[in-house]
Order: sequence, then structure tokens, then C-alpha cells
Amino acid sequence: MTPASLRNRGFTLLEVMIASAIGVIVLTTGLVVGAQMQKRALFEEQTMTAQVTGRAVKDQITLDVSRAGTGMGNTPISFANDDERSAITVWSKPDLTTGIGTTLGADPTDYAPPPVGFPASDALQLYWGDTNGMITLRTCDTLSRIREEETTTAGTFCTRPNPSTALMDPAVPTLAVLASGGNKKACPVLVDSVQEASGKLVIKGPTPEVPRSDVCAGKDLWTKASGDVENWVALRLNGAAYRVNWKGGIPTLEYRAPNQEDWSVLSRDVEQLTVREGVVNLANPLNELDWYPSDVPPAAARPAISDCDVAKYTLGSCKTDDIAFGGGLLPAATTKEEVIKRLRQRVRELEVTLVIRTRRINRDADTTGTDEEGLAKDGYTRRRYTFRVAARNMTVGLTRPVTAPVTP
Repeated sequence: MTPASLRNRGFTLLEVMIASAIGVIVLTTGLVVGAQMQKRALFEEQTMTAQVTGRAVKDQITLDVSRAGTGMGNTPISFANDDERSAITVWSKPDLTTGIGTTLGADPTDYAPPPVGFPASDALQLYWGDTNGMITLRTCDTLSRIREEETTTAGTFCTRPNPSTALMDPAVPTLAVLASGGNKKACPVLVDSVQEASGKLVIKGPTPEVPRSDVCAGKDLWTKASGDVENWVALRLNGAAYRVNWKGGIPTLEYRAPNQEDWSVLSRDVEQLTVREGVVNLANPLNELDWYPSDVPPAAARPAISDCDVAKYTLGSCKTDDIAFGGGLLPAATTKEEVIKRLRQRVRELEVTLVIRTRRINRDADTTGTDEEGLAKDGYTRRRYTFRVAARNMTVGLTRPVTAPVTP
């Protein structure tokens, strides 16, 4: 074969087939690698989204907890004879389809608990007063009470001269709370009017939306006893609540905004919400907090506050200052409600834990064993956020034990 014939020669069929096969292999490899990188980028993006979600939810909860108790501290709010609420209330893994044991109410149609094998969440409810438009109350003339009437279910309260009308919302009835700086209960009310000229605050009688206890409806609460330190104020009552809803099989952190009855979606990435309460022990000179529930085994040594009862109080696992002081300084608690109230009055800090998970499953992930949350690996990526928030307003209405005088 001459050189000229070599120059005019093309590829053989075998060479073309080999080249095509190599090209297909290279292209396929590139597509596979590209798909893997795209999938990996997608899951990295979801992980980053989960991290951003955790920070955003943390900021929201921190804001609400930090303002809980504004204007009223930890004074119990007496909505009804069997419904007394604290500015910060945590329920340990409640069944919100029935609402038993909580004040969040039953929600059988729009709420579902987690499926078997997934952890349950706590529920959190908060209350605070809006100091914008706050009205300071005073005793009526020479009377020792701040309320003029003694027998009606409505009422007219005496205020400082020229009270602010900013408390009133002319469009809708204004939900307010009457709170004192002493140990008396706070009472929710519907404001009818604010009379600037005469210095009066007029409230409506009890309604189905705003029930009040016999204590609030009676006259004794509004009469100042000798030696009492009372600084009664009227504030708009605001509140918020948090829960994790598994309706539809997707965990959703829901939020009930101030003065709203309906729940709204806060995040579809939060799989679990747990809250521990730090309780001040006035008998401890180091001011160390007792955490409910305990974070070290056995967990039953100190349960969640909502699980405390008289038996646990007597045994000391739900201790209060009267036990720490050796007994006798405060009357012994005889009911579960009293035990829980004493502990909730002493809450000074919350430890909130959020478990965030990605929305999609990584089907290529290892599904053997358990993940860092102790759950069977299922392809989801999870991140845990734990942070503490000081309840800065929870210093009013604290029942302090009185030490016995020292005999010289």
C-alpha cells in the first residue's frame, strides 16, 4: 500500500464501533456522576434549609418566651374555677386530639399524633401583657377596693386620672388582663370602655369567650388587705402556643399567634419539640436551677412539671421550697394543681430542643442501625438544636417561704 493510499483511507467499521462504545461509556459515566452530584447538592441544600429553619424557629420561640409574663410575671391567670393558667405552661407529650389536661382544647379533625416509632412532642403555651396603653388602677375614693361594685358580674374600676384610651380597640372587643404586683390572681376581662374624664375602666360581664373564676367575680380579690403590696394594672392580654402536628404524615410545627384561635404553619421541617423547665430553688444559695424533667437517668427522679402530683411532691421528686427548707414554712400542698402551680411560679428558664429533618428521603443513604436521635435510619437527615431562654419577666407573684426568726 502506497503512502498516498494510506492518506485517503477512512476509519474502519471496527474503529468506529470502538470509538462509539468509548464515547457512550464516557457520556454515561458523566451523566451518572452529574446526577449523583445534583442529588448530593439537593440534599446539601435541604440540610442547609433545615439549619436555617432551626435558627428562624429558635428566634421566634426566643422572642415569645422572653416576653412571656410581661406586666404580670408568673401570677396565675384565673380563667375559670378549674382553669388557672401560668404565663409559661409546658405540657409533656400531650394527646391534643382530646385536649385533656391542657388548655389548648381538643382538635380531633386538624391534629394527628406522630406515627408509631416516631417521638412525641411537648406543647408550649405563653401569655403576656401589652404595655402599650397600660392603665394603672387605684382605690376608689376612700374605699379600700379598686372596684366600685360588689355584686355585679360586670364592673367599673377606678383608674389614675386621664387613663390612656390606647387599651381599647374600637373595631373589636378588647381582651385584657387585670394583674397585681402582689400574690393575688390575675383576671381576664373584656373591656367595655375607658372613661377619661371620670377615670373609670368599665368591663363586660363574663362571656363564653372569656370566663372568669369565682375569685375574679367576687369582691374579696379587689379589696386591699392590710400590709398587701398591690399595684393593679390593666393590659391587653396576648398569648401564643406551639405544637407539632403530624396530620398528613408530615411533621409540622404549628403556631397559634396572639389573639388567634386557628393554628398556622410555622415550619414543615421540625419533627420534634421538647421543652425542659428550669425552676429556681430559693433554698439553694448558689441559685442553681432544678430542671424538669431531669436530663440524667433515672428520668423518673424528676418528671416534667405537668406530670407532677402529690405523691411525687411528698417523695421529693417534685420538690418545692417548703420541702427544701425542712417543711412547715409553706403549707403542704394537698392537690396536684397546687404542686404544679408552685413549680410553675418558680420557672426561670426554658431549655428548648428542636429536631429538624430534611423533607426528602435520601434513598442512597445507609438505612442500617440508628441515627443520632436514636431512631431507625430511614434516609432522612436530622439536626438537633438545643438552646436556653431566660424567662426575664417571671419574678412577680412568687410565693416566698419565710424563715423562722432567730431566737437570740
